[in-house]
Amino acid sequence: MDKNIVVTGIGFLNDWVIGRGNFSSFLSSPVPQTPIEKIDFDTYIDTTLVRRADHVSRCALSAAKLALEDAGLPVHYGEESRRIGIALGTVHGPMHYTIDYHTSLVLEDPRLSSPIFFSDSVPNAAVSNISTALGIRGNTTTLSGYCAVMQALQYGSELVKDGLLDICLVGGADVNHDFLVEAYRTCLGNSEMIGKNFGGSGFLVIESLKHAVQRKAKIYAQLEGVCTVTAAYVLAKRYDISPLKELLRQEGDVLKEHDCILSSSYDEEDSIKRTSMYLKSFRSTKCTILDCSSVFGCTFSAADVFQIILGVLGAYSQENLCSFKELNDLKKQVSRIFVMSTSLAGANACALFSHRSANKE
Repeated sequence: MDKNIVVTGIGFLNDWVIGRGNFSSFLSSPVPQTPIEKIDFDTYIDTTLVRRADHVSRCALSAAKLALEDAGLPVHYGEESRRIGIALGTVHGPMHYTIDYHTSLVLEDPRLSSPIFFSDSVPNAAVSNISTALGIRGNTTTLSGYCAVMQALQYGSELVKDGLLDICLVGGADVNHDFLVEAYRTCLGNSEMIGKNFGGSGFLVIESLKHAVQRKAKIYAQLEGVCTVTAAYVLAKRYDISPLKELLRQEGDVLKEHDCILSSSYDEEDSIKRTSMYLKSFRSTKCTILDCSSVFGCTFSAADVFQIILGVLGAYSQENLCSFKELNDLKKQVSRIFVMSTSLAGANACALFSHRSANKE
């Protein structure tokens, strides 16, 4: 059984740009270009299949379809669909429909509540819509909460490693609601940063290295490891970050000059503090550290998956990383990307991607 997991496809959609090829322009764009609500989804998906779905489902389905196309895989499956699965992370899910549905229950006649709102008001609505629209019959899972995308990546990779799936679509999706924007502005007291919020979805296609080589797939990066540390774990272990250390120990527990850490939190100051806390436990801090908080904002699972995509593309090619001024003068190809994300709830997660095994049997 092949334990080597690789990324062979990337799909991306938010209110700045759509598609992997436009990722660089997304990093450098100063303001959102097209609000999610005004995106013409008919260009990317058959919206008759999700004509009543909320924006989270439409974004997720579009990103999943783009990822499959990028990986050179069928967009709609037949009998073999039980060998492909979906793992999606989201924090707030379809908040638009959730609020509308519960408002109708509380303030209106519950007997007249719309069954359409109900079916698409639950967190796993997006995965259900993707499975139905793309004919995917394998394991489909929704993970909800902070750092949910990392958990989805961990879960999906284990399914592939254990031979339960040949391919897994791993992604995240969140679309901000006005209610959330105002709530977090009040909570964080940083209206400028919250104003940078946007939404959308991104997906990775992961599979075993053996499976990818057999079908002659393009390989972006190899997933060396992924782990999450929840708030409960941190409290129980008194900030024991051994899972993070173990992840690097697989590579000798040494951060090298041509390694790069992508870190983000709900603001840059918090991100820097948490990264510094973790790095004290590592033997070397010679690598480049890039803070992504100001780039991806505070959009939860959408921001997390965009950062992971940056890590994957950074391991494959340095082009996107050079959008950051800290790497403009970097002369060596970055061979390993250590993606770290933290959250308000104390959940912390990391993943390590490498260029090492790309396109090698």
